[in-house]
Amino acid sequence: MRRIRIPKTCWLVMVSLLAVTASGATAPGDSAPSFSGRLIDGGTLKLETLRGRVVLLNFWAPACPPCRIEMPALERIHRRYVRRGLSVIGVTEMDPTGAQVRDSVKESGVTYPIVLDPGARIGALYAIEAHPTSLVVDARGVVRYVNVDLKGEENEIEHAVREALGIGQGS
Repeated sequence: MRRIRIPKTCWLVMVSLLAVTASGATAPGDSAPSFSGRLIDGGTLKLETLRGRVVLLNFWAPACPPCRIEMPALERIHRRYVRRGLSVIGVTEMDPTGAQVRDSVKESGVTYPIVLDPGARIGALYAIEAHPTSLVVDARGVVRYVNVDLKGEENEIEHAVREALGIGQGS
């Protein structure tokens, strides 16, 4: 049997291509990657402590105009469904200062928890490619919906939340 020699550079290229292919963005049906992060108001939030609740994760940045446009809509969804089992969590990206985050939160009237993500460590777990990105995670920890770059309307995000909560259209 004849052996074929493959140069090291070819092996490196093949391994790199496999890694890029395998590391795609989080999609519906995937398990939500577990994380913990420091809250802007102090303390720590761990995603696994929210198991049993539907979670709307929103990756945003104060320097992102579409993110700031979306925040009041997410606040309305938060207020509408928090008592029905929804937790909305904002995750800051792009390394803003604490003051920038607090100013954005105050300006938008957001009351849901905000997690700081220095170095986009949490964003990397989810392979976030654009801001804002919102994900709906069901009570078992499975991603049910992904909205990238404010392409969905508030109604579309709310519909995904209602489905994950098991709420019919007339409820």
